[in-house]
Amino acid sequence: MTTSPGATADHPDRQLHFRGTFNFRDLGGYRAIDGRTVRWRTLFRADALHRMDDDELSQLRDLGIRTVLDLRTRSELDEGRIEADHLGITHHHMPVLGLVWEPADLDPEADAAQVLGDLYIDMLTVGAPALAAALTTLAEPARVPAVFHCAAGKDRTGVLAAILLSLLGVEESIIIADYHRTARSMDALMERLATERPETWTAMTSQPSPYMATPPEAMRNFLAHVRAEHGSVLGYVHSIGVDDMVIDALTHHLLDGDGGGPTA
Repeated sequence: MTTSPGATADHPDRQLHFRGTFNFRDLGGYRAIDGRTVRWRTLFRADALHRMDDDELSQLRDLGIRTVLDLRTRSELDEGRIEADHLGITHHHMPVLGLVWEPADLDPEADAAQVLGDLYIDMLTVGAPALAAALTTLAEPARVPAVFHCAAGKDRTGVLAAILLSLLGVEESIIIADYHRTARSMDALMERLATERPETWTAMTSQPSPYMATPPEAMRNFLAHVRAEHGSVLGYVHSIGVDDMVIDALTHHLLDGDGGGPTA
């Protein structure tokens, strides 16, 4: 089967560039096994959005974004959240974790794939209410285009992206590549923070490198666990109360028959 250019994690239209956020990506163009593709400019994943200025918030409005799903903890939310209600963009707080790691508790010798894979597996239980709410919200046509995000757009965002893409019929290899694509964004972020926000750079570099990584094996382990425990991602979402009406709605308005590239 010939692979559409839009089906790759490196498609040139995938990354959107803003000063206030570094990992804002379009999930459009990924091909499902039935030949359809995820619609461009409909579903986005990102890191924290509260540093975006008014001009950039207006750009979100111009993208048509109606909904922000914020997967961060309450303490992270208290540090700042996107304020764009006046632009018709509604913020929803859906915390996938109750707490975030403290640097002092982290093992610098940890195996990244193991420790991150275990974290993602924990989210299946701890984050079940938020994940179910996110899927149900995105199934409402009036809620999209939408963006979901956490702090770095890596772990919690990666788990929700993997669940969504799997439900839409995207192959596992593409889901893993999309997850790993964050590594490039993290490198760019650290370079920028070192000069523009040294205090944030110091805080982030205090975390051992395994916890900053996006090893493909971490996502592979996570998806293998879901299959072993639930048969499939679909089986998992059924177990947390997401029914087939929600799944059908997601596929109806998030998949398209053409995946070449975004329209202007």
